[in-house]
Amino acid sequence: MRYIAVVSLAAVLLSGCQGADKEAMNSSSSAPSTASPTIGSPTATPALSSPSAPSSEEEPLLYIEQLRIIGGGGQVIQVKSNSDIDQKSLEQALKNSLQTSNPEAEFRYTLEWESPRFVQIRLHLDESSAWSGTFNLDEAVTTDGRKYASTEQPYRNTVVIRAQDGKGSLLFQGVTSGTRRVVPAWNTGWIKSVQTAESSAPSYLFYGQEKHHLVHALTGDSLEIPAFPQEKDAYGNDYGYHELYSDRFYSGFTYMISGNKTLYRVDLKDFTRTKLHVFDKPVYGMSSSPDGKRIAVLTAHDEFIGPAADLTVLDQKGKILHSQQNTAFISHSDGFLFVYSLTWEDDSHLLLPVDRGEENPLGQVRYNIGSGASTVMQDERITDQLKQDLKEYERQPHNDLLLSGLMWSPDNRFAAFQSGTGTIQVYDTQERTFTFVSAGTLLGWMPDGTLAWADAGDNVYTF
Repeated sequence: MRYIAVVSLAAVLLSGCQGADKEAMNSSSSAPSTASPTIGSPTATPALSSPSAPSSEEEPLLYIEQLRIIGGGGQVIQVKSNSDIDQKSLEQALKNSLQTSNPEAEFRYTLEWESPRFVQIRLHLDESSAWSGTFNLDEAVTTDGRKYASTEQPYRNTVVIRAQDGKGSLLFQGVTSGTRRVVPAWNTGWIKSVQTAESSAPSYLFYGQEKHHLVHALTGDSLEIPAFPQEKDAYGNDYGYHELYSDRFYSGFTYMISGNKTLYRVDLKDFTRTKLHVFDKPVYGMSSSPDGKRIAVLTAHDEFIGPAADLTVLDQKGKILHSQQNTAFISHSDGFLFVYSLTWEDDSHLLLPVDRGEENPLGQVRYNIGSGASTVMQDERITDQLKQDLKEYERQPHNDLLLSGLMWSPDNRFAAFQSGTGTIQVYDTQERTFTFVSAGTLLGWMPDGTLAWADAGDNVYTF
């Protein structure tokens, strides 16, 4: 017997520009199928009323659920409604809004109408490929002409599809050339971008419970790093790993914080550790300088785990060179320990996180270690036109989070971002267009202008 398992709640994603050849789709309606037993959870909006309830008295809603057939049987998307669906409008909405990460790959499906209020979209995908797509059903209407779209919940009728081969991947794609490269990687809940002394292109550290893997973006070469035992009296955190590595690896060594408490220098040849410093408050984040001689660490300012953080700068032997209170601040509920992002801009300046706002949309300050002065970071590439286009495309009035997460191509023409819907999009500042890239975790741009992202799990934390 085949069993069907829930893949994920149907992601509420935003539809954008047309990224696929819609004529390549093979859609057809068929007689009701004999479905396997299913397990499900609602993905949208309020619960459905009973079929006998008068639909004219309630807002028309779609109840969308993504299912995956265990054993390689593909994926099924179940769409239910509290009103009779105009079948033609739903089929057309799918066709009009479909976008895929690889437009040359054929996207096939069948529509199986179980009733006027229930359709199964059965997908026929190559589950061994790193493929994803999205479509939106906002254009669908009821048989009496009422719309399913919602201005208050603009993402509720969108679905993201991913081929699930059970393995992680690093993917690289030329935005204008269309060239594509896939590097095998690992499934993980945490990926860190790392600069190395050997290359201007980044490497990516895939965290694991027993070992970590540092993968060079251009060559695909990887370094396996064993996980060390849990630190005694370590501070707990909310990202699941007790080791925090620096954002820079040097020739033969790097730095690491264990248990959000103890700073070590790690030898990358034999993986021995040298203890440098033990902090008396939980560590929020760390970064090492370009020359490898200093380490900046953010620790809790208060006795509890709160939003304010103090800065400590140490030398390569663990001696404190500089300290300053309340240099970083991120609003969050007390007691939740997660990583604060910080990095060295050069050997004299740190970029530290603060709350985003109208005067500081990037949520960063530049901190001068010599003078102790802080200045708000600005980005002239974020124009009023970009803000307006992003607002209209995302259909959200507040987009500070998206603005602070924009990643710019080397020529500054393209801005990649992780949409509020979870998909990766690219904005072309010249054409003022948006392009769907993929579902996955955005990592950034390579020196040659290709964009990198990871297909490495459903919920991946990056910093």
